[in-house]
Amino acid sequence: MSDRRKLLLIVPTLHQGGQERVVVRSARLLADEYDVTIVIFDDSDIGYDTDGLNIVNLNVPSASLSLFKLINVCRRMVKMRRLKAGLRPDISYSQGGTANIVNCLSSSPSEKTWTSIRCFFDVSDATKIRLYKKRADLIVCCAHDIETQIRDRYHADKTATLYNPYDCDEIVADSGQGDPDIDLPETDRLGRHIRYIMAMGRDDDHKMYWHMLKAFKLIQVVIPETRLVILGAGEFESYKRMIRGLGLDDEVIFTGPQSNPFKYLKRGEVMWMTSRIEGFPNALVEGMALGLVPVSTNCPSGPAEILTDGGSVESCAEAFEQMEGNDDLKAIYGEYGVLTPAMTYDRDMDFAHITEEHFNLAEVMVELLRDPEKMNRYHEAAAKRARDFGYDEYHTRFDELVKGSYAQDTVSH
Repeated sequence: MSDRRKLLLIVPTLHQGGQERVVVRSARLLADEYDVTIVIFDDSDIGYDTDGLNIVNLNVPSASLSLFKLINVCRRMVKMRRLKAGLRPDISYSQGGTANIVNCLSSSPSEKTWTSIRCFFDVSDATKIRLYKKRADLIVCCAHDIETQIRDRYHADKTATLYNPYDCDEIVADSGQGDPDIDLPETDRLGRHIRYIMAMGRDDDHKMYWHMLKAFKLIQVVIPETRLVILGAGEFESYKRMIRGLGLDDEVIFTGPQSNPFKYLKRGEVMWMTSRIEGFPNALVEGMALGLVPVSTNCPSGPAEILTDGGSVESCAEAFEQMEGNDDLKAIYGEYGVLTPAMTYDRDMDFAHITEEHFNLAEVMVELLRDPEKMNRYHEAAAKRARDFGYDEYHTRFDELVKGSYAQDTVSH
């Protein structure tokens, strides 16, 4: 009989996405020390290699109508209770709002129930957070800024930060597995070396690509040999119309979702994010692992923690406020990358409506691209920083949280 603790990793699906990727990575990373089972609600459209992993499908797919959503929660809870009764897990760790709810409602005194908060947006869902606070043994946050907000807003004390895990060596190795399927030429028609700026994320308003495209138009005027490559799932139809209006048909490339995005990213110089909100942005760290220079808006949460030493969304926002009225470019040049101010949230697809924030963002990018010394320094610093979020660090922190959970029982008794 194995003396390894039994760990359930609960996630609604294994579609391509950040939390799904973390679950698959965690299952492989922790398999030597823990008896790991992944529990999903729907096994359609699995986007990751799950060969060799122990997966249980509860077979209760999502529903669109509110009534059926409620029924689904009840069905999932009943099935999860039965599964837990049979497996008798030591730790049940869920990812995502619906999985967290089912995990909490099916919890038992014999297990440690962990829920996760993976997006800053979820901090404002008071009903769910109060459920987690009441029924979970630990609320695991993917960024320290999120944990701070949970503690301050809800007076929660059973919280912890666990950053996402990355295998930088594997990312580098994958980047060398052939050339991109879409042609990314080395030079343009005038023989100039093309400089690729990379962005990665699905077609989602939270990514605020309209800001990126407008700023890129201004960059292109000054540095015409730049190209913008956007990797991610979705149609991007409204953005394709925008680039036609901006006259960027040949300068912006949409690759669609890629099973190996790293062979594209390796061609880039800058990893660019203009998000409204994040959790802990995988794309940013993965680009950094390949030495791309990271430039990101100071969105909640993640970038401030990643690109600066000891920085937070609030401290960096205060720094930007102090820059108001200065003629200097508004940017924070962190130890590991460049932070730019948060952008306005309103979706604005009018390609002709270019504002001061777009000019500032473009000027920061142009200044950076024209400074080879700064680019080289950030190239090295970013690659080194990415390794702070490696597998060993994740495993060590996970073990600390497990020991802490069981230490509470010792103290209480």
